[in-house]
Amino acid sequence: MSNQVSGMAASIRAAVESETFDLAGHSASNIETTVTSAFSDPFSLTGMIRITFVVGAGKLSRQKYDDKAMQHVTGALKKLGYVEDRGASCVNECGGSFKTQHDTGKNLFTVVVFPKLVDGNGSGDTNNPHDDGVSDEYPILIPLVEDTAEHKVLLASEATFEKMAPSVCPSWTEKKFLSEVLKAALDTVNKMDSKLMTGRPLLDDEQEFYDAVGGSTVISTKMEFLKKIMQQQVESGSMTSSELDKLILQVSERIDTLNDDIQTATQQSKEKKVANLNMQKEKATARKKMLEGQTPETPHPLKHENQIMKLKKQLQPLLKLEQSAKGKLLSMKETRELAAKDEILDEIAELEEASRGWFEDDDTFQVRLDASRSKKVTGSGPSKSSSGAGKKPGTGSRSAGGSTNWVTPGGLAAKQAALGKKTAVKSKPKSGGGVFAAMMMDSDSDSE
Repeated sequence: MSNQVSGMAASIRAAVESETFDLAGHSASNIETTVTSAFSDPFSLTGMIRITFVVGAGKLSRQKYDDKAMQHVTGALKKLGYVEDRGASCVNECGGSFKTQHDTGKNLFTVVVFPKLVDGNGSGDTNNPHDDGVSDEYPILIPLVEDTAEHKVLLASEATFEKMAPSVCPSWTEKKFLSEVLKAALDTVNKMDSKLMTGRPLLDDEQEFYDAVGGSTVISTKMEFLKKIMQQQVESGSMTSSELDKLILQVSERIDTLNDDIQTATQQSKEKKVANLNMQKEKATARKKMLEGQTPETPHPLKHENQIMKLKKQLQPLLKLEQSAKGKLLSMKETRELAAKDEILDEIAELEEASRGWFEDDDTFQVRLDASRSKKVTGSGPSKSSSGAGKKPGTGSRSAGGSTNWVTPGGLAAKQAALGKKTAVKSKPKSGGGVFAAMMMDSDSDSE
């Protein structure tokens, strides 16, 4: 296998245009060695390329991939100084970055790497098929995949969106995620407006998207509404511990920056600027005090919590049977009974994953998942044996947490394929267990 790894690393280094490499059959050490060998040094290229790693697949092929293939790739990249940029593309200055994606058409999970270049510049795509100089890569995928989360929120009327947003995004973090989807759509429309201003017509897919979302005015209205309810949620204290910590850290950093600006303006005798900065500092300080005085709320339960608990109860006697049968020759009846264990575990994993919100990142979902798994099954012993400890979400279709009115068959997986700025990759579970892919959420501001 070492020769295989060495050969792949060499092939990556030799790439002069965007290429895809499949990591099926590679172990953790092989993956890390390949990535480290391939990306330790900058590439000598005149334009940016994409190196795509296939790190997972659907149910029929998931056993071919290491459960943590995605984490091994991204972990090795981070050690080399690469950063996650969900809006990265060949036409942006994205050298030294990566993003994770889900190709719903082929049902593949990938990590897309934009290598560092010798001149340090990651801009420009020499393979851009548009000879008019306009990028074919927008912040959000065009055309939209029908019946996905993006399709629903972007095509919804303003009135429908106002009913939909609080339902499909109950947490502040999910609302923040949705706001980034809207921002990506607005940036896409603005790019199209710029193209029209130069007298160049939109392509068919571009025009269809432009007409469907209603232009920048409709998207901006949705963004304003979302900003309003996010602020209301902050002020009402409907925040989890991690959300509060995040916002407190943000406002603390804001105060530090203002202190530095005030000191500089004072030294330069800019009295009006000092007064303005002091007003901003007072508001930020009051906001921090308000946040620090709030009591965190517990994360909302999984949507399919009741069904999951029923299955865990069914699992109890099977786990006891398995424990007592160690070292013994099982009867045909016992063998058949134990065969049902993996099926129940898989069904629990499917229900867990189906409880994920449309715009819920892995870290936020994991908190809710851990809370669910820690609950004791009624009439059973310690919950550890029944909670599927260590078993990660399965591959079921995702729906909005807290509502069945806005179900999308594709759920978050389809969202990940549609939105280039915000994507996540997760490894599919093998029978009896699997893993999450990590998705970092780069939320650099709250509702303000």
